[in-house]
Amino acid sequence: MDYFEIFPADEFQAEQLDAYFSANAENGVSKLDIIHLFGKDKLEDIQKRLSKATGLAFITVDFKGEPITEATSFSRFCREVRNNPVAFERCKSSDAFGSIQAAVTKKTNVYFCPCGLLEVAIPIIVRGHYLGGFIGGQIRCNDAPETVSRLSAVMHSAESDQVASELKGLLEEIPVHSYEKFMDIANLVFLVINQLSENEISQHMQEDALKKHIKKIQSLNQRYIKENIAKTREVQELKIHSDPYELLDMFTSLLNLTVIENAPQTNELLSSFIAYIKYKYSDKGTFVSIGEEVEQAERYLTFQQKKLGDRLRFSIQIPKDIYIQKMPSDVLLPFVQNAVYNGIMLKEEGGRITIAGHLENNTLVLEIMDTGLGLTQEEIDIKYESYKDMHEGYYIHLGMDYAKEKMQRFFGEKCEVTVECSRNSGCKSLLVWPERYEERGLNKNVSDFDCR
Repeated sequence: MDYFEIFPADEFQAEQLDAYFSANAENGVSKLDIIHLFGKDKLEDIQKRLSKATGLAFITVDFKGEPITEATSFSRFCREVRNNPVAFERCKSSDAFGSIQAAVTKKTNVYFCPCGLLEVAIPIIVRGHYLGGFIGGQIRCNDAPETVSRLSAVMHSAESDQVASELKGLLEEIPVHSYEKFMDIANLVFLVINQLSENEISQHMQEDALKKHIKKIQSLNQRYIKENIAKTREVQELKIHSDPYELLDMFTSLLNLTVIENAPQTNELLSSFIAYIKYKYSDKGTFVSIGEEVEQAERYLTFQQKKLGDRLRFSIQIPKDIYIQKMPSDVLLPFVQNAVYNGIMLKEEGGRITIAGHLENNTLVLEIMDTGLGLTQEEIDIKYESYKDMHEGYYIHLGMDYAKEKMQRFFGEKCEVTVECSRNSGCKSLLVWPERYEERGLNKNVSDFDCR
């Protein structure tokens, strides 16, 4: 359970807490100390969390002012001072002074330690019982009020002062806080610490709620298992209904018919389409050559050009020596489809699509540019909102998202996938990835990557 979770306290809880303290008080005050309540390991864990959140150093003392935990995030200056036995005793007295003052007032007590660093003693009080305190701080402060106690005036030690003087250089490393900021932090930690104390005692009252929560999770887990089974069946049905071999067989029959009927243009188009279907549904593996991806994109553009006529013009400007370079499969086509569907087809007079590529500083770059309307993804979503997923653009967008995720999975921060649009001037999609990726290996955790 997270230490910072806050449980509500109702009247029943209050009665239970009072009973807890009454029972333990009968067995002696020591039963109510913070070690008994928290445990040393948990206290030190809390110290680390608070130190990380606030930037302050912390140590915990018991109700007598004795340290009961290891120091957390102490500055080099304070560690060196406490290495001297005499200076260490003065530091302990300073901690005890702060905690006792906090116990008496039952409020945060702010003071300057004998070495001139601003400290705060935060009392741990549960149901009116003082259990100990968190001593935090080790901060320099130049604007504290004169009313703040300065222990250097009452805790004299020539040897301790000499040790501190010799370490003056380390003192300069300690950050400076304004008094107001320091008090804000101190008051916040006071609230957190005392709520944690209440929570530790009332934790057993949460067991029933926790059991119900576990039961609910188990119920949800069963539901998710059933949903997963249903989704698996849906995937199986999709595979059955999208049998590529059935399609290829039909198109091959049509191709043969074009030979018999002497229809060369239809024969050429069907041959290209069969190659398109074979590539789309084939088991290509993770990586293919750039040439294979470009050829598939060219087949797609050829079909679209037959449909759109003069409205679509395209060119491929990629040096032949780049064709043999490798890239993730099925990554290029979605961006080409986007250029046609959301670019050229939306423009009455049509336009041009250019696929360009080059190698620069061991980095491969592919650019897909169109001269369409240049609509942003938000504008496209609004345009097709009423169609929901019943239009080609929906699946093109899914393909682009998958392509980006795939690039991210293998190349992480070394890759870049972007789409930039300019109104009435078109869009440019950019795919960038390292040339020699295989040398680094590919089995990395996707969460470690950041592909823009």
